[in-house]
Amino acid sequence: MNIVIYLCLIVNITAAPCRYEVLPWAYSSKEYKKSLFCREENYMKIRVYLKKLVSLIMLGIVLTACTTTGQAKRHSELSKPVLIEHPERFFWEIKGNKGSIYVLGTVHVADKSFYPLERNVLRAFDKADRLVSEIGGKAELEAFTAELQTIVIKNINADPKKSLLKVLSEDELAFLYEMIGDDAVHQLALFNPWILNTVLTQLLMNKAGLNAGDGIDMYLMQRAENKKIAALDTAEQQIAVLSYGTFEDQLAILKDSIQALRDIDKSMEEIHKIRDLYLSNNRKELSSLLVELLLEVPSSFSEKKVQAYIDALLTDRNRTWAQKFDEYLREGGNTFVFAGAAHFLGKSNVFEIMRQKNMLE
Repeated sequence: MNIVIYLCLIVNITAAPCRYEVLPWAYSSKEYKKSLFCREENYMKIRVYLKKLVSLIMLGIVLTACTTTGQAKRHSELSKPVLIEHPERFFWEIKGNKGSIYVLGTVHVADKSFYPLERNVLRAFDKADRLVSEIGGKAELEAFTAELQTIVIKNINADPKKSLLKVLSEDELAFLYEMIGDDAVHQLALFNPWILNTVLTQLLMNKAGLNAGDGIDMYLMQRAENKKIAALDTAEQQIAVLSYGTFEDQLAILKDSIQALRDIDKSMEEIHKIRDLYLSNNRKELSSLLVELLLEVPSSFSEKKVQAYIDALLTDRNRTWAQKFDEYLREGGNTFVFAGAAHFLGKSNVFEIMRQKNMLE
């Protein structure tokens, strides 16, 4: 189940390029000359839809280490930082010689039952010298939004044979028409499959009563007000996670998402179980469930491809984050990190990688 960061933003798409500059293949494709993009009367509708689409992708942002000079000396001469598991929900502390890193594992979509956050969590957040999230703060999100139209345009599928209207079954298309409407399906069909998958993931979360506006990440971002929030990932890394794989890989994942919406009772049960395990601070069971769900990849994926997908989604990013955590400890002061709980659970979580690299007791 692909739960990614959801952040509501209003996107201002300024003067869009001429439709034929954006879609040069429209000249040579007889079929696509009849598409929504190539009909003058619908061009403004497409611009409006792109604005909505960019917002949805921002709502879907689920979702490279460098060596450190003198690191081995530091760890041999000084006691290693220690990990403390606090009683608050998914709240840890890495206590070092020059300060602590407080870590809150979050869920990116939530409801009112997740609040209020515990007093000790908020106290550590308010007093921190450094705030860190997956994608940064408001300034980073605004900059990303400015780039996102270009990213969406680049994901228009220029091959008419790969239009989702052709590669999805009639049954799947009929279901999508019913769920999101004919216009939305026809417009989304022009893009690579991951974009429609992001929209369907958001729809699935909404059906479960969870939304980005109530997400813990969004709540803390608002609480920070004008404080700077550093980023663990770049915008490009976040997009790379969402758009992972070849067209065929993305299509397989999309088909699984369609099936998840069709098996709505099973999907709701899984989502509500994640919610309940999080709210009860059941780290062991949630870790097991997330591993189980992560392995529910398309049957067409080979064992090697499954591992590559998991590495891209979690493990590779966790290695980068472990290095950044080590840098925060060396720089000193108290840091508060809030990021998806899945990164701090399982055998390849950030803490375990830090232990493997001799950064943590």
